[in-house]
Amino acid sequence: MARIMASSSYSGAHTYTVKIKTGRYKGTTCLGNAILRFYSKDNPTPTERHCIGGHFDAGKTREVRVEVPHPIDDIEQLEVWLERPANTADVRWFVEHMQIEDADKNCVRFFPFHRWVTMKHQIVRVNNALLPQHDPNEQRRNESIHLDKEYYFFSTRVAKAVPIMSEVTASPESFTKSYFMQVFILPTIKDTINQKLLHSFSKRWDSLTDTGNIYERALMNFARPEIVDVYMDIIPQDDWSRLDKVFADQRLIGTNPAVIQRVHSLDILKEIMDVSDEDRFNRQMKMALSDAVEKKKLFMVDYTTILRRIICQNGTIASPVALFYVNEEDDLMPVAIQLFKNKGPAGPDNPVFFPDDNKYTWMLAKIWFNNADASYHQSVSHLGFTHLLMETIYLALRQTVSISHPLYHLMAPHFLYLLKVNETAFKALVNPGGWVDTSMSVGVKGMWEIIRRRYQGYTHALGEDDDDDIDTAAAASSVEDLHLAQAWRLDREGNLENDIKCRGVEDLPKYYFRDDALAAYRAIKTYVSNVVNPHYADVDTLEKDYEIQEWAVKLSAKYEEGGSNIQGVPGGGHFSNRDQLIDTITSVIYISSVAHASVNFLQYEQYGYPFNYPAMLYGDPPRTKNEHTESDILQCLPTKKTTLGSLAITDLLSQRATKKLGDFEIKYQFDKIGMDALKQFQEDLQEIQDDCDKDTKKEEVYDILNPKYIPNAISI
Repeated sequence: MARIMASSSYSGAHTYTVKIKTGRYKGTTCLGNAILRFYSKDNPTPTERHCIGGHFDAGKTREVRVEVPHPIDDIEQLEVWLERPANTADVRWFVEHMQIEDADKNCVRFFPFHRWVTMKHQIVRVNNALLPQHDPNEQRRNESIHLDKEYYFFSTRVAKAVPIMSEVTASPESFTKSYFMQVFILPTIKDTINQKLLHSFSKRWDSLTDTGNIYERALMNFARPEIVDVYMDIIPQDDWSRLDKVFADQRLIGTNPAVIQRVHSLDILKEIMDVSDEDRFNRQMKMALSDAVEKKKLFMVDYTTILRRIICQNGTIASPVALFYVNEEDDLMPVAIQLFKNKGPAGPDNPVFFPDDNKYTWMLAKIWFNNADASYHQSVSHLGFTHLLMETIYLALRQTVSISHPLYHLMAPHFLYLLKVNETAFKALVNPGGWVDTSMSVGVKGMWEIIRRRYQGYTHALGEDDDDDIDTAAAASSVEDLHLAQAWRLDREGNLENDIKCRGVEDLPKYYFRDDALAAYRAIKTYVSNVVNPHYADVDTLEKDYEIQEWAVKLSAKYEEGGSNIQGVPGGGHFSNRDQLIDTITSVIYISSVAHASVNFLQYEQYGYPFNYPAMLYGDPPRTKNEHTESDILQCLPTKKTTLGSLAITDLLSQRATKKLGDFEIKYQFDKIGMDALKQFQEDLQEIQDDCDKDTKKEEVYDILNPKYIPNAISI
């Protein structure tokens, strides 16, 4: 930490130590002279100017000693600006925060900036956490928001639905050099070397056991996913029934764990799947279907509507439904799979597949189901409703809420790198000809269509020329019916407690995702409440907070009206009570951290073995119950080159390169309310972490949502 003494001619002067943290991003270094002035609480006249010239390096903290003729009572405000260096048209410097220490009084005061300092004078208040109606510098505050609107704006709509930016121009949203090198450059070099080596490999697999050999063949070895050993143990023994539990567990602790729902009535099931061969169903479960429904032991994952007639880049994806039941050991097990929408009794071209079918035929049904599940996972669960949803929410926040707002300080750590990550993904992964087009069945166009249907609701997303034979508006009239046909809602799918209730999975055994996610969700909600409630002692205070109310409006407003077009925002565009605000912010932080972790960090483990969870399949889903062979499975699996591409991307996406939840890279909260709330949040998370660590049996199965493994933001 560098130290300098600001110039002074005072005799017997009082000295303050000023510690200045410069932003960590490209272009944030300052080479010019910075000028400071102090304001005391009771005296509106500032001190004389103090020049602190020199070099302020990006990401560094610099210590400056400033002398004044006499002590200042309670420094309340700090004024700062830059002097123009010679032969320079303009100059700017991004400051994270400053702190002023008075050793004589043993006092430290914090001044959060998180903004560009230019030649224009800026005044920052101590702790800088004020509601707009309480800020005496209201004009400067509004000018700052107006400036943010020039950088943070909706420039396009992804999938004709989600408003986002097309290009990130604000430097504070950029990666640091070290992060970019660790997360992007080194993995890219590794992938390039392996891709060149793989040209010497055959394009197709020789056998099912051959599918486990690619990891050692790569020049720079990829870690062998643990699931490979499970398959390599089962395949030689020809005991494929053991894989049924692996298949069912993917609904509970896989990379797409928030889709399974309970079957609430047999009538609903009959609209989706052909269950006319009741004896066959009963034989799988050792109980009648009606009894399984009544005992709340019957569950399903239903893609019959949301994936119907998706036009794919590569071949075809199914629009399946899979039925599961809870057995006597409290294990979830598969009952049946139908790969396309039921249109009455199953015909010869749309059969229902069962675990006691020919083993290769049943395996094909599971593989094609997982291909559909992977398509939904990457489109909706991952990209659409973590990355893109949080971007449109963040842009709305920056357009309406000042960086001096305490609720901005609360949410800001959970948007770290988000815009730049999304921009990078658009350039490398979801661009035409990118990874999604070359490694996923749906391709980019199919992905956008799936996102559009989920964002807007299936019936709304259908065009006039679509000839659909299902009345989804009527069928989806309640949360129990075809919930994937409805538009995604922030107060339903975005609210974990409501989502679990709507899907009817409150009592589903061994659902570790639900248990761990709920623990973190409730800690987040307590954290948010501990910030919101003290700042809004009554409803009138909330009503007068025009910034946060404008945020509510923008979140709910249609794209054509300049909004995010999100359905189900609590309050419907106006926060009339604290609970609505708390629920909204809780959802934002939960999705940015816990939800994203649940759908992101198991990707390598799940997608890394093509037999387990293939994003790409060749050919068409099976349309008959004819007996299939090992060769049929090998022919539909992705090639070795495609598999290596998936390994490289999912290996990159599964990295954790930022700090754990509650431990922030950038500090925003310096006020007592925020700091006390954060301290309690960290203690609550530590308690959850300790409980997770003690449950060693569960941790061997599912540890992805142990708080020590959950990042704060969608930073990868």
